[in-house]
This record gives sequence, C-alpha cells and structure tokens, in this order.
Amino acid sequence: MPVSGDALRSGKTFHALEAHLDANLPGRDALIATANTARYLTVRGGTDEVRLGRDGWLFLTSEFAAHPQAQRRLTARADLTAQLSRNLAARGVTLLVAVSPNKSRVQAAQLPGGALPGWVDARQYETYQAMLRARGVATADLVTPMLAVAAKTAQYYRTDTHWNQDGARTAAQATAQAVRTVAADLPVSTFTTTHAPETARPGDLLNLMGLQHVPDALRPHADREATETTLGSGAGGLLGAAPQVMLAGSSYGLRGNYAGALQEALGSAVLNVSREGADFSGSLRPALSDPAFLDSPPRVLIWEIPQRFLPLPLAGEDQRPFDVP
Repeated sequence: MPVSGDALRSGKTFHALEAHLDANLPGRDALIATANTARYLTVRGGTDEVRLGRDGWLFLTSEFAAHPQAQRRLTARADLTAQLSRNLAARGVTLLVAVSPNKSRVQAAQLPGGALPGWVDARQYETYQAMLRARGVATADLVTPMLAVAAKTAQYYRTDTHWNQDGARTAAQATAQAVRTVAADLPVSTFTTTHAPETARPGDLLNLMGLQHVPDALRPHADREATETTLGSGAGGLLGAAPQVMLAGSSYGLRGNYAGALQEALGSAVLNVSREGADFSGSLRPALSDPAFLDSPPRVLIWEIPQRFLPLPLAGEDQRPFDVP
C-alpha cells in the first residue's frame, strides 16, 4: 500500500510501524532502527521529542514549549529555595544555586531559524536569577560566560542535551568564581586532568530518535570526544573529611567533567552527589537527610538545576518545604 507524503511528514506511519514491530516481531530493535532511519532519511525530520537544527545539531523539543504559568512556578521555586537557604544558613551552610542553561538558549545560532521562537521566554534564566537574588540566595551565573564564547567554541554536544567538556569548563569556572565570593579560604588541593583517546560519543538525543546504533552516514553524525578525567589529593574523600564544598546536581553534574573542572578551577575538593534523573531536587533532598551531612555539613552547598525544569509544575515532594534538621 503506497504511503502518502503527508503521512511521511507527520511521522504517523513510522510510529504505527514501530508499535507493530514492538508487539509482534523478533529482532525489533534492529527493525525499529531501520524504521527510524527511513523516517530521518525520507523527511530529514526529528521526532516528537527531538527537533533538528542546522549542521546536524539536535535539540530537545520540550525546551520550546509554551508555559502560561511559568512565572507562578518560578516564583514558587524561588520561595522554596529561599526558605532552604535560610535554614541552611542557620547551620553554617551557604547555599549557591547554579542553573544549567537550556541548550537552545546557548546554541540558538544552530536552531533552524538561527534564534529561539518568539513564544519562548529568552530571558527566563535571568528572571529566575533575579528572583533568587532578591530573596537573598547566592547564585552562579552560567549563561553569560557561555553565551560569550558559544559562537567560537560550542558549549553543548551536538547530539546530546548536556554541555560538552568546553561548556562544562566554562560553567565550572563561573561556579568556582561564585563559590570564592562566599568562601574564600577553602582547603587547597592539587588536581591533574588526563585525556583518553578520542572516540565517538552518540548523545541522548540520538537515543530519543532511535538512531543510537545507526552508522553516521544514515543519521546526524555522533559527537567525538577525548574524555577528560580530573583527579586530585582531595577528590575522593567522604563527606565530613576533606571537602568543604558539596555539589548536588542533576545529570549535568555528571557530564563533561563538570565536577572535575570545578575542583580544578576552585583549587579545592568537591564532593559530588549529583544523580541521573534528579530533575529539580532529586539529588538534594537525599543529601540533606544523609547522616554524614547532618554530622559534618559542608560550608558551601552548590545546587545545580537544569533550566528546563523551572517552568514545569512542581512535583509532589516540592509542594512542601525542605527538611533541614
């Protein structure tokens, strides 16, 4: 049965094919990859979750969603954060919020039109920072230094939602500068960064397109990276030992050697308790209830939050204040 151009463009035929293969056929992963490749090659389109940009750049579609209640949700998060900051300060801990910018904001030149769509609030990052500062919460501005260099040095992976090693280094240096303003006399450690041989690094956006196992000739080319690893005399201690700085972040805290670059830029050890899928507070709440935190809290707690979660509805656990014994 012939397939119309409209059906191809809509992607409905391929979605139906994937569902059929998933339910009925063996070897479905390879067959679904074939269907996804056919869709990409036929219409040069993304998926419901991925938007294609220029020169093989991929973006998360959710970053372009309209959020009519964004201001109210940002305000609720800022109030929640301010309450946490006050409670931590009573225990001698300074909270520092570092929001990881949306890829579409920093790499807007690689979008199909070379800029964010008009309905997207391009100043949301700055708005949230201003809200936090007005409430007395310390922040690290990551978007300004990243925007300053993005035209010459890409700050994000082409095929991934996260910052690359250059972007992580930019963010780490900005974070370290902010940490020094609230804790200038941290214990000094030395760090060494090594580089692995360059290899292909297919990103999570290729996974969302179902093209992670497809040759580069049939998909947007995978990123390539010589992975950096930073180690030092104080990099591996337990909380309550050497590190006086804790990083509680999302997957951004685990990508691009951000934590390693932060230690190197700071010249002091950082305990990284970031978690995959942490979203807004998924790594912070467990850290606050950890007995080690209660027995020997850090001087500075860096809370890294992906910008794209800020305008979303608050999860159930974030409807209540943080518990800081």
